[in-house]
Amino acid sequence: MSVEDNSFEITFLPDNVKVKAIAGESIMEVANRGHIHVNASCGGEGVCGRCQIELRDGEVSASPGLYLTEQDFAQGLRLACRAKAAGPATFYIPIESRADASSFKKAAKAEENLEVEQRDPMVLQYLLEMTPPDAADNVADLDRVTQALAAQGLTDLDVELAAMKLMPQTLRDEDFKVRASVFFEPPIADPNQTPYGRLLSLSKAKLDETYYGLSVDVGTTSVWVRLVDLATGEAMPPIGDLNGQISFGEDVISRIVYASKGDGLKKLQSQVIATVNGLLARLEETNPGFRENLYLITAAGNTTMSHLLVGVEPKNIRLSPYVPPVATWPSIRPSFLGLDVSSHTVMKIFPSVSSYVGGDIVSGVLASGMYKSEELTLFIDVGTNGEIVIGNQDWMTCAACSAGPAFEGGGVKCGMRAAPGAIEIFNYEPEAKKHHLGVIGRGKPIGICGSGLINIVAELYRCGVVNKQGRFVENSSPFVREGEDGIEYLLSPASESAGDRDVVLTEIDLENLIRAKGAMFSGYQTLVEAVGLTMGDLERVIIAGGFGSSLNLENAIEIGLLPNLPLEKFYYIGNSSLTGATLAMMSRSMWALAQDIRGRMTNFELSETPGYMDKYMASQFIPHTDASLFAK
Repeated sequence: MSVEDNSFEITFLPDNVKVKAIAGESIMEVANRGHIHVNASCGGEGVCGRCQIELRDGEVSASPGLYLTEQDFAQGLRLACRAKAAGPATFYIPIESRADASSFKKAAKAEENLEVEQRDPMVLQYLLEMTPPDAADNVADLDRVTQALAAQGLTDLDVELAAMKLMPQTLRDEDFKVRASVFFEPPIADPNQTPYGRLLSLSKAKLDETYYGLSVDVGTTSVWVRLVDLATGEAMPPIGDLNGQISFGEDVISRIVYASKGDGLKKLQSQVIATVNGLLARLEETNPGFRENLYLITAAGNTTMSHLLVGVEPKNIRLSPYVPPVATWPSIRPSFLGLDVSSHTVMKIFPSVSSYVGGDIVSGVLASGMYKSEELTLFIDVGTNGEIVIGNQDWMTCAACSAGPAFEGGGVKCGMRAAPGAIEIFNYEPEAKKHHLGVIGRGKPIGICGSGLINIVAELYRCGVVNKQGRFVENSSPFVREGEDGIEYLLSPASESAGDRDVVLTEIDLENLIRAKGAMFSGYQTLVEAVGLTMGDLERVIIAGGFGSSLNLENAIEIGLLPNLPLEKFYYIGNSSLTGATLAMMSRSMWALAQDIRGRMTNFELSETPGYMDKYMASQFIPHTDASLFAK
């Protein structure tokens, strides 16, 4: 029997997308191939229960498993990662299982500082006017070009093979008047060394024609890009989308595990490449033909995401002694990776400090300016792999905190990302024994996003419904009840929710949040004390990443996530990874600074740092066992 004979069509509702499937494939894999994102925290291991879909028609091979009751199964619910294709079928993806990308339709709210002292991009263009050859002057085309470049002070240039292949025809089509695009390769060993040049292409002699660079933030959850006019330095508004890898796991560890299985690495790379290509297609709609004049890409991502982008096996990142295959990346031709760009486009990837402090943090520190400030600064990127940097212009230390996915809605029974339907604001009236919900998009609630989780727990703690141990206080509220997973707080009954289920906060959710905030806070403490300082010595706290845009500072301090400092010491700088990549796009000097920043950051492996575990255990209360740290 041929593969074609053994294939059939799977339909996904409500998008009405039809995808070919082969018998035995998981429905999750089929959905991924059709670019239908289904929530999955565990990378398809069947241990999170978040990928529930409803079988509307047809047959699949499946069993209830751990997360579906017999009644759920009888009503058609299946786990997408465990259900195997067995014939034509139609599935409906419930709203609580969808990975909503609507929050990426708008740019980040935070204001950015994209000013550079010297605009000297890595790609520059030169007008060459040469005398056409004749019988008396039959110098080879390449020699003629290099002589013209040398006349402008450019000597000892390397030349791209693609440029040489197109050179004879281009020169004659343009009567030997051409535009030369030259890439200046930043040196790796010594950032202050003079860069050497490489001729990328020859094209029509229009120096006033726009030529572009593209900055990219390759995040675990999302990918953002920004087009930059290298001729003028104008940075266009960024656009973003969900990283297509999310259905293979919501954190870097689950992605690393998936990459090590079969063709997992190939699948993960193809997903992130497809995500970037989708964003390039969107840019093409407003900037027709830009890819022909796209010469440079600067990309920043955590260590794992950088490896998955390029397709390098990342498994040793999670194995002691935690050595990444690559820390400092050579220049790469993105067209070889499958990116839909010209062969002359060059990509530079930000270097990593360690396995868990990646190029996104180096880029973020560059964007923050803390590397040149006298103020003692704490830089925080809150997320599944929360990274922290402490220091100033004289020194910097850094570490990664394994916070888990709670801040992004993972590991929470009714958790979700910050998208329409997520509970973000919560107010409780102790005397009236009632609460009020603020939902993103102002519709019915579906679940709880990370910032909403912090706000709910902080409010319930203030009002005496949750105690220091992270347990619900008996008889404290009519919304506290016994649920299927133990004691829980009813936020919204199914009759008032969009997902046709009760939206609840469980004590297991509280435990996950406390572990996450404890990992972050004990990380700050460890780094500060390692250099002989205290939390009170911090003069500034910079919060980066999308999570910070909706973070209520008072509530984050209330539960012990942030240090107890005056609110005026906190600053939010948005997607600092993309900002830093944009700065480096505009200026070779800024790229050199990024390399210098990376070399100045001393990394601490917290799990191997004396005292860290003691601090972590002490932080497993609300806000902390040491009341003096959070005295009002």
